[in-house]
Amino acid sequence: MQNGAQRTKGLSMYAAIAFAVGNMVGAGVFVLSGLIVGIAGPSAVFSYLLCGLIVVFSALSYATLASIYPEDGGGYLYARRILGSYPGFLAGWAMYISVTIATAFVLLGFGIYVNLLIGTSLDPRYGAIAALVLLTALNLRGIAEAGRIEVALVASKVAILVVLILVGLVHIQVSDFKPFLPGGMGSMLQGVTMVFFAYIGFQVVAMMGGEVKSSSKNVPLATLASIGIVALIYTGVVVALLAAQLPSYGSESVFDASVVLFGSVGGIIIALGALFSTLSSANANIIGASRIILEMASEKQIPGRFARIRNGQPINSVLLGAGLVLLLILIGNLSFIVELTNVTILSTMTLVNISAIILVRQEALLPPNKSYFVVPFGILFPLLGTASCMAMLLTLAPPIVLLGLCALLIGSILFILEDTPEGERIVREIRLLLRRPVEEVSEDPGRLRVETP
Repeated sequence: MQNGAQRTKGLSMYAAIAFAVGNMVGAGVFVLSGLIVGIAGPSAVFSYLLCGLIVVFSALSYATLASIYPEDGGGYLYARRILGSYPGFLAGWAMYISVTIATAFVLLGFGIYVNLLIGTSLDPRYGAIAALVLLTALNLRGIAEAGRIEVALVASKVAILVVLILVGLVHIQVSDFKPFLPGGMGSMLQGVTMVFFAYIGFQVVAMMGGEVKSSSKNVPLATLASIGIVALIYTGVVVALLAAQLPSYGSESVFDASVVLFGSVGGIIIALGALFSTLSSANANIIGASRIILEMASEKQIPGRFARIRNGQPINSVLLGAGLVLLLILIGNLSFIVELTNVTILSTMTLVNISAIILVRQEALLPPNKSYFVVPFGILFPLLGTASCMAMLLTLAPPIVLLGLCALLIGSILFILEDTPEGERIVREIRLLLRRPVEEVSEDPGRLRVETP
């Protein structure tokens, strides 16, 4: 039985890199970078670079597993193959929750920049909700239309950011980096914890591995390359913020810096770039979440009725995700949303790193005659990835960690629910959509079952 969906295999390595970069470059630049500079000062440069290095430890685990299992699914697929059914479910559900929660942060960024573009002081939640309704409707119509719009949005935002970075490099002075650690090492490390949110999109390459040409080679390369490119973009934007010498820094600082460096026209251009960027990232998150749900439903890890298909999209999942995003938008606390996202995604990354450790130590688990990406120094980097994920979790507020873990455990209800005949029919439909043999659908022996009323 082949558990991963393999479809067109039409994406080149460069296309995969572009998709990952587009996914990561969003509110993490236009909203989060100003907040980080406000906390860490010039040492925000180190916050972004150090966090990028920490993420690479886990990315090496993803790269190894992706080269062995070159199919769609990412962390969910790896944990399920190596650790078993329920850990796999937890990894997949955590991925779904994390990208859904992240969408709320991104759309609040959209609302902030709508105000800046049109010169109003409306509550950013109005713009966020309007964008959520638009993107939900778009994704309910089907992934083809959503995907076409995504390409145009990514190209626009990257071009605008490159111009901002180049101008910042021209204007930066040594004095702009003094004092380098205004809040001490503690503020720089706090910045690392917050910045982690900005890098989580690297997983998109592994999630779509079944559609990448020569995926055993290209998925690992694209994963690592995208992290490096995005780290350069993030640090370049921080340099531009410092070069603008703003009196204070916050969620609107990229706009304020562009006005200083370019004038009022520059502010309009950056605001438009932020709108393209946040819409692009939110749309990519909604698409990614839907792919996770399709994958889990196809393996009978969740009831099929949760992934009811229309226009190639699991509409019930999209609507549930939209409801959760709406709730978080109404709460409106950016720091809370970032930390809650980190709890869920760190849970997935921990399981993936543990999977890589087991795989490296037990060669019998490897498919026969299979070439794959070998992590240097054996289990060292997967161990560092596991340790860094656990350390990041310990830096978060205990109530936030508890809330995130509760979200994962509540989701376990889906794991134990008995499916209905209608749900079984939907599972067969999903497997046809993913081009898998329908006759391979079988009861998962590792999944608990209870009868629903």
